[in-house]
Amino acid sequence: MEYGPSVYIISITLIKLLAGLLFLIAYLRTRRFSTLLISFAWFLSIPVATFGAVDIRVENAMISLAYAFTLLAVFRLIQEERIISLPKSITIAVPLALAVTGVGTSLIKSIPDEGYLIDGIFEFIAGLIVIESLSAYYKRNAKGLGISLALSGIMSTLYPMFYQKPPNMLITSIAAWLIIVPQFWFYSKIIYSERFFKWPQSMETSALKIEGTHIIPPSEFEDVKDKVGLYPTLAFLRNFKPFPGWISYLLSTVEMPKALYPTDLYKITEISTKYFKEAQQKGTKGIAIIEGLEFLKLYNDFDAVAKMLSNVRDCATLNNGTLIVFAEESAWDKKEWATLRRILGEE
Repeated sequence: MEYGPSVYIISITLIKLLAGLLFLIAYLRTRRFSTLLISFAWFLSIPVATFGAVDIRVENAMISLAYAFTLLAVFRLIQEERIISLPKSITIAVPLALAVTGVGTSLIKSIPDEGYLIDGIFEFIAGLIVIESLSAYYKRNAKGLGISLALSGIMSTLYPMFYQKPPNMLITSIAAWLIIVPQFWFYSKIIYSERFFKWPQSMETSALKIEGTHIIPPSEFEDVKDKVGLYPTLAFLRNFKPFPGWISYLLSTVEMPKALYPTDLYKITEISTKYFKEAQQKGTKGIAIIEGLEFLKLYNDFDAVAKMLSNVRDCATLNNGTLIVFAEESAWDKKEWATLRRILGEE
């Protein structure tokens, strides 16, 4: 074997081994199943893209298994973060179909390439899913991981074209490193982040000691924010920034993603109702925060604001959730303030 290919294969293999071991250690520390799946995916990808050093039938089967585990890991991570509830027909059937296709064609054909082609497409889709689903929680690291996964998928679909006649190995090595190293880096940043490690503990609602409905001065927002922490809280905010990972909406007159116009009070009710019901179905307790009532009052009459709060409060109560409303007493007349307190059970 020539020196160039040897350096390429050895370096890529070492990176994959290191990644698999680090993520296996992370699984042992966090017990998050998505991490174990990611670890398996890295180990399975070791005999892949070797340009002839490993039989193409083995490569085709292993890339299918590796990408199947990657897709399983992405789906599992989405479920762990409680972003959306996915049916088993998607979370299990799709990765299983990818694995069966790759292994099956490797057993039947002498020079199979379906594993690289089909799984490359799904790896690209997995990258887009990561960007869309996890960016709100892991910010630039999720975007970076999603981009690297998408690029990896594109490279996989092109690999069969160069299998027997690889291009310049220096260029090939640089291209591979530019994809695999950032992918390893962003995986590590997510898996070894504070949020990832603390998330299971943050789901223990008993430790929060926040129950029922409350109306609290805005000056105490930061204290409540620290108490709630990583818990997947629904927040409608005007003047404060949410904790990373909260499901937050900005109350604003400016059109932008995740922003609600102040007159769209019905959307606050709809979003809150869906959130509390889903939390109850999953066996967790929903926590919703509404801040900026004074801003809402500028664009709505008091009765409309009070009705919205009453509806959200009823939904929170029915689903064993918590509603925290931040309001400044001095901004309301005595009758309005008494009504707000009565709605939220403070009187």
